[in-house]
Amino acid sequence: MQNFGILGDLFADPRATLIVLLLALPGRLLAISAHEAAHGWVADRCGDPTARMLGRVTLNPLKHLDPVGLVCMLVLGIGWAKPVPVNPRNYRNYRRDDLKVSIAGIAMNLLLFAAGCIVMYAVIAAALASIPVRASLNAADALFRTTADGVPVLVSGQYYYYISDLLRYGIGLSDVLIAPAFGSVAGYAYQMLGYFVMTNLVLAIFNLIPLPPLDGYHVLNDLILKGRLFATRQAQGISMAILYLAMFSGALSEVLSRAYAGVLTGVGALMSAVFRAFGLF
Repeated sequence: MQNFGILGDLFADPRATLIVLLLALPGRLLAISAHEAAHGWVADRCGDPTARMLGRVTLNPLKHLDPVGLVCMLVLGIGWAKPVPVNPRNYRNYRRDDLKVSIAGIAMNLLLFAAGCIVMYAVIAAALASIPVRASLNAADALFRTTADGVPVLVSGQYYYYISDLLRYGIGLSDVLIAPAFGSVAGYAYQMLGYFVMTNLVLAIFNLIPLPPLDGYHVLNDLILKGRLFATRQAQGISMAILYLAMFSGALSEVLSRAYAGVLTGVGALMSAVFRAFGLF
C-alpha cells in the first residue's frame, strides 16, 4: 500500500509527483469541504445557525481550509480543515444533536466514497465490455480478454492479470485498463476519481479516531462517556500532540493504509461477484 504523503516522492521524481498532486488536489478539497459543510448543515437543521451565518455551509474550500492542515495534506497526504463553529446552546436536544452533527461529516464522506465507487466500477465495467475476447493468450492484440487455465484474465501490453484480482484494486487500474481502453485523458480523469474515492474513505476513517477534537471523540462521548461536549483545552492539546507524533512517525499512515486497503478489498470482492453475476467476465 502506498504512503499517502508525497514528500519523499517529490525528491525522487518531481514531475510525476506534481502530476499526482494536481490530480489528487480537486478530490481532496471537495472531500474536506463536503465534510465541513455537512457539519454546518446538520447543525443548522438542529437549531444552530452559527455555521450558516458565517458562510460555512458551502463547498467553497477557501471557507474551510486550515493552513497547517493544508500543509499536512500536501506533504503527508493527511490533513484537516478548520472546525465548523457551533453553539450547542442552540441545539434542540443538547447531546442528541451533538451526536448528529458529529456523525454528519463522516456520513458525508462515506456517501461520497460509495458514490465514487459506483462511478468507478461503472467505468471499469464499460472498459471491460469494450475489450475484445480472444480464444488464447497468443492473440496479436495488445489489449484483450481471454482465459488462462480456465480463469478470466485481462491481457494488457506484455502482461496478463486475473480480472478478479484487478477488481480488488479498482483505484489502480488507470494504466492497466482505463487508459488502454479509452485513452490517456480518460486515464487521468479516472485517476482523479480514484483519489477522490481514496480521500473520502481516509477522511471517514481518520475522523473515527476517538481523540478530541475529532468526530470520533464526540461519538464516543455522546454514546458512552456522557461527559462535557467539548474536551478541555489541555486534553485537546495532548490529543493533537499524539496525532502529530503518529503522523510524522508514519504510524498513522500505516493504520489508515491497512484499514483503507481492507475496505477496498472488500468492495472489490463484492464487485467481482456482481460482475460475474452479470457475465462481465
